[in-house]
Amino acid sequence: MSRKVGRGIRKFIPRIARGLPIGAKIHCADNSGARELQIIAVFGYKGNVRKLAKAGVGDQINVAVTKGKQDLRKQVLQAIIVRQRKPYRRPDGSWIQFEDNAAVLIKPGGEPQGSELRGPMAREVTLRWPRVAAIASKIV
Repeated sequence: MSRKVGRGIRKFIPRIARGLPIGAKIHCADNSGARELQIIAVFGYKGNVRKLAKAGVGDQINVAVTKGKQDLRKQVLQAIIVRQRKPYRRPDGSWIQFEDNAAVLIKPGGEPQGSELRGPMAREVTLRWPRVAAIASKIV
């Protein structure tokens, strides 16, 4: 898949299999105080009528905190997906999948709320969200 950058130039963007529909419960991979998140909406998703929006690695989503600190619970926040269980293919031909589904909470400007990220993070996230990549302990 390619996207038009400008003046007829196209930039290659690999299509990542989206494995997390709306309503999916995922782990929070940072130390912001939330433990479990539920996906409410996916930013920039263009799908068909009466189909659930889906999210993949590197997508920005709206989430509700279902488990965690009392002051964070039942709040609607923004997050970035850093791991997904569904396998997806990289442009070099390799396939990758993780043990769990996880996301990192962010502020509206794209700055992460936590100061560290637990577990590995997909390389595709580092290209789109460099501030989130700065707190990663391991990039796969």
